[in-house]
Amino acid sequence: MGQETKKEAAERAAGVSLSSGWAEGLIGILASETDTVTALMAEAEGKQRALVDDDLPALEEAVAREAELLREFEQQEAQRWSCLEEIEKKLADAGFVKDDGTALTLQDVADALSDEDRTRLLSQGEKLREAISRVQAVNLLNADLLRHSLTLTNYYLSLLTGDTGQTTYGQPGKKDRPSYQQGRLDARA
Repeated sequence: MGQETKKEAAERAAGVSLSSGWAEGLIGILASETDTVTALMAEAEGKQRALVDDDLPALEEAVAREAELLREFEQQEAQRWSCLEEIEKKLADAGFVKDDGTALTLQDVADALSDEDRTRLLSQGEKLREAISRVQAVNLLNADLLRHSLTLTNYYLSLLTGDTGQTTYGQPGKKDRPSYQQGRLDARA
């Protein structure tokens, strides 16, 4: 047996028909994951509003809800992998085995379904992919907001303490013990 092309593998997989029940199970799991990721998106946007508004209690609430949703998503991912393993076994029993040893993709599974189930499965997979991309984009923006907030906080602290944290002349890396410097606000006042 030589290397088979993707087209040949798809044609062979199409000869193996998965029952609609397998498709329904996988589509249901993907739909649940999409709902969870959509809820994560709402929390990410809530964190963003809390960061912009400097609302620490709202930020803490959003982070707590996000942690709960992430645990739920991890459970759904475990279900999805379990379902895919069962589908892979069924396809292997029917003679469809990937020669390269990699796991089945959603497209591989879809190729073994009826046209209607294939369309529904790929559509749900695309919805999940898009939802995850949106959450990633908002999370990257939130990370930037946090970095800017931290930079601003450090700047304000340096103004208050008089410590710039930078040395113009001297040995880089060596920090002399500074003598008392009166900052903008004196703690003794």
